[in-house]
Amino acid sequence: MTLSIFLAHQWHSFWRARNANKSLVLQIVLGIFYLLIFIDIAGLGILLPYLVQESIPDKEPISLFCSYIIYYFLLGLLVRFQLQELPSISIQPYLAQNIKRSSMLRFLNVRSLVHVINILPLFIFIPFSVVIILPVYGAFATGCFLLSMFALVINNHFLNMYIKRKSVSSSGWFFSIIVIILLLKGFDYLKIFSFEKTSANLFTGLLHHPGLCIIPVAFAIFVFLLSNRYLRSHLYIEELVSERKLKVSRNYSFLDKYGDMGEMMALDLKLIFRNKRPKSLIILSGVFLLYGFLFYPRYLQTGNYTMLFLFALFITGLFISNYGQFLFAWQSSHFDGMMSCNINIKQYIKAKFYLFVTVSSLQFLIASFYGFMGWQIIPIQLAAFLYSIGINSFLTIYAATYNYKYLNLSKSASMNFQGVGAIQWLQMLIIAFGPVGVFFLLNKYAGFWAAIIGISAVGIIGLALNKMIIHWLAGQFNIRKHKILEGFRER
Repeated sequence: MTLSIFLAHQWHSFWRARNANKSLVLQIVLGIFYLLIFIDIAGLGILLPYLVQESIPDKEPISLFCSYIIYYFLLGLLVRFQLQELPSISIQPYLAQNIKRSSMLRFLNVRSLVHVINILPLFIFIPFSVVIILPVYGAFATGCFLLSMFALVINNHFLNMYIKRKSVSSSGWFFSIIVIILLLKGFDYLKIFSFEKTSANLFTGLLHHPGLCIIPVAFAIFVFLLSNRYLRSHLYIEELVSERKLKVSRNYSFLDKYGDMGEMMALDLKLIFRNKRPKSLIILSGVFLLYGFLFYPRYLQTGNYTMLFLFALFITGLFISNYGQFLFAWQSSHFDGMMSCNINIKQYIKAKFYLFVTVSSLQFLIASFYGFMGWQIIPIQLAAFLYSIGINSFLTIYAATYNYKYLNLSKSASMNFQGVGAIQWLQMLIIAFGPVGVFFLLNKYAGFWAAIIGISAVGIIGLALNKMIIHWLAGQFNIRKHKILEGFRER
C-alpha cells in the first residue's frame, strides 16, 4: 500500500466524521492564527539583529544569535514533548491487514513531520540567515548553516518521538529536560561554565567551516534510524495504545478521615494521574512555577507591582482556572451514572473546592522561594493566593455549570480546544484581568499596601463565606443539571 493511499484514507476519514463541518471551521480558524504567527515570527527573524544592535550595541548579532541556538533546541524539545502527539492511532486499522510494515512506518514518519512546530523554526532561521549571515559569509556557508538548522529540527522531532514512545506514561523525561536547562543557565549565571559561549563557538565555527554541517545531518539520520527501529519492533496495538495498558491504582488513605468529601477528592486525584489531559494540566501548572525566573526580576527592577501581581495570579492559581473550567466535564463519559447515584452535590462541589485550595497552597509554598529576589514578592503572592482560592475558585465553579461539552481525557491539553467555549474564554479574562485592574487602581491611588490589603481582604471574605457560596453553587448546578447531562451525551 503506497503512502498516497494512506493519506487519501486520512482525508476521507476527516470529511466523513460526524463533526466534519465544525472541524473544518476550527482548522480554518487555526490556519489563520498560525499564518499570523508565521508572519510575526518571520518579521522578528528579519528585525531581530537590528533590535539587538539597538539594545546591545557592543554585541555582534551573529555571535549573539548563535549563543542561544542550543538553548532554543532544548526548549524546543521541551515544547514538543507537550505539543506533539504520537501519530499511532491512525495506523491501528491497518495492523490486522496484509500490509507491509515498511509502508506503515513510512506513513507514520511522514505524517508526524507535518506539524506546525517543524515549520515554525524555518521562519526564524531563514530570514535571519538571508538578511544577516549571507552578506558576511556568502551563499555556500549560509546554505550549509541552514541545512544544519533543518537537520537539528528533524533531530529534535524524531528524538521527541523516540523519548515519548519509550516513556509514554512517564513525565520523567519532561522534568529532566527542565533540570538540564536550569543547570546550564545556572552555570552561565554563576560563571562556572559559559554554555552560551560554547554554543556561539560551535555555530560560528560551522559558518567558518561549512563542511562541518555533515555532523548535525549525520546525527539527525542516526536519531531517525533509532526511532524507526524502535517503532518497527513495537508496531503492535497493545504497544501503541498506552490507554490499554494496566494502570496501578494509587491509594490515598490519608483522605479517608474526611469521609465522603475525602473519597471524592481521592477519585479526582486518581482521575488526574490516570488520564493524559488532566495530567498535562498538572505538569503545565508545575512548569508555570518557573515563570517567576523570567518575569519577576524585570518587573522588580522597574517597580511594576501590577505586572508582578498578574504573574503571581498565574503562578499560584493556574490550576484552579485550568482544571476548574472543566469541573463537571472531567466525568462527562460517566456523568449519567454519577447523577443516578445518591451523590450530595454540595459535598461534590466542596471536594472540588478543597482540591483547589490544596494544590494552590502547594504552589504558593513552592513559589515563596521567589521572596529571595525581593521582599515585595511575598505579600504580592500572598494576596494573589488568597484571591485565587477565595474568589477565583468560586467564579470558576460557577462558569463550569455552563459547560455542556463532552471531554476526551485521553488527549493532551496542549493546543486542545475541545470543551472550550465562549464562557471559558470570558471566565479566564475575568479571573485574570478583573483583580489586576483593581490592584492597579488601588496601587496607583492608595499605595502598595492598600492594594495588597484590599485584594487579600476580598479573598478572605470569600473564604469566610465558603459554605454559603457552595450552597448557592449547588443550586446553580441543579438548575442546569439536565442541560449538562444532555450536552455530555453529545460525542
